[in-house]
Amino acid sequence: MSTFSFIQITDHHLRERESDLSFGFSPAHAFRASLRHIALHATAQADFIVTTGDLVNNGTDAEYQSARAMLGIRESSPPPGPQHVSIEGLREMPMYFLPGNHDPRDAFFRNMFPDQAELTGSGSLSAEPGVSPLLMNAAFMHKGIRFICVDWGGDNKPVAYPPMLEFLAQNLRDRTPSIILMHHALGPVGIPRLDAFLPDELPQFAALIRGSSALAIFHGHFHVTYETTIAGIPVYGLRSTTFSFAPDGDKVLFVLRPPHYRIVTVSDGKVTTEIVEVAL
Repeated sequence: MSTFSFIQITDHHLRERESDLSFGFSPAHAFRASLRHIALHATAQADFIVTTGDLVNNGTDAEYQSARAMLGIRESSPPPGPQHVSIEGLREMPMYFLPGNHDPRDAFFRNMFPDQAELTGSGSLSAEPGVSPLLMNAAFMHKGIRFICVDWGGDNKPVAYPPMLEFLAQNLRDRTPSIILMHHALGPVGIPRLDAFLPDELPQFAALIRGSSALAIFHGHFHVTYETTIAGIPVYGLRSTTFSFAPDGDKVLFVLRPPHYRIVTVSDGKVTTEIVEVAL
């Protein structure tokens, strides 16, 4: 099994124009600074980048088209990619895209994966009336590791829809070493308002992955870097490239902290990670 590394970034909340602000903060400036830091310091050791959702803020076509232009994407691919980005010193860097709760699936697929109808075999864009909304459950292989991208839906609070659980079980069945990628959070971070958005079906999910070939789980959503375990599997959350949250009783405060990205190294079936902080 080859040794390789990849980079996780998450929760960018890009707006229609790069000059647009969120709470007085520039998501585009922080996003560019993060990618510039990756280009300068991390690309020599990383095979690809994965972004775990909330690419844009409002989910409009204009926001997605602006994001594609910023990233220099000139191609399409089946979900989740890779698509090749050229920005801030990155040149044709492979990047995989997962949707978050700020990414309405119709707009996300229409703009980021206009050839989505070509998806076959490796995943499913499922929408079953009365069972699930449109979801992106997809998998890809890289140097002997299966990356399983699962979709808990488009709401703040995740839902373990049957197609997602079935897809995850199917991809774990042959015991190929796997890394699970998702947007939604799985562990508490000590902020009551956020912790209320943990999935009700977490015991069902834990039972499915217990004793499986999953090496680790990586996600975003809470804009917080932390580590925990579920059913013996390491779980890693990551601070966003935009604003962060802090507790304020039953509410949350929007606070400014340096963005994080995570360098993940897979070697001999073991996963190690390094957090890199980006000065703005």
